[in-house]
Amino acid sequence: MDNLENLRIKDKYNKMARSYDSVIDRLVPGAWRRKTASFAYGSVLEVGIGTGSNLSYYSTECQEILGVDLSCEMLRRAIEKKSLCKVPVHLKMMDVQKMSLESGIFDSVLASFVFCNVPDPEQALLECCRVLKPGGRLILLEHMSSDKMILKRLMNWLDPLTMKLLGDHINRNTLSLVVATGFNTHVVENLFGDIVRLIVAER
Repeated sequence: MDNLENLRIKDKYNKMARSYDSVIDRLVPGAWRRKTASFAYGSVLEVGIGTGSNLSYYSTECQEILGVDLSCEMLRRAIEKKSLCKVPVHLKMMDVQKMSLESGIFDSVLASFVFCNVPDPEQALLECCRVLKPGGRLILLEHMSSDKMILKRLMNWLDPLTMKLLGDHINRNTLSLVVATGFNTHVVENLFGDIVRLIVAER
């Protein structure tokens, strides 16, 4: 794992935290978040919880939520949203690529628009797999590379620019990574063309 890259990401989100909800988060429809959170149950780990934008969408099928993020400023704003959640919420600063959590303790692991930022997405997915119970559920709301060749080539061409300006990879094939990590996919739903997808998989 690239510590310099982690520091860059942490610094980016610390700076963005104040305006994140009013600028960036408005681009994500609440219906997407509601549908994503509806698959969570039991003991839930949300990685890259950010400012806590998903908290109000979790149902009472969940027992408790542990939200982790690399940015202390994003977590500071997530604290303000804990009361919007129907179940207890705990927050910790942590790197999804190397989590200080016991193995096999969560029923669900959820992430929204996280794996486009993580320096080593395969390692992050392995960590998600590690902390899930056998049969546990991985739930991802992610933007990723299109399967359409022309659009795929365009995204590959634009990726260095989006990385420089936004710090996001737009050409990752997150679905293939999920399968390669050993998860069994049960739901793959296209929400915006085939660029934004909801993925539900089982350990």
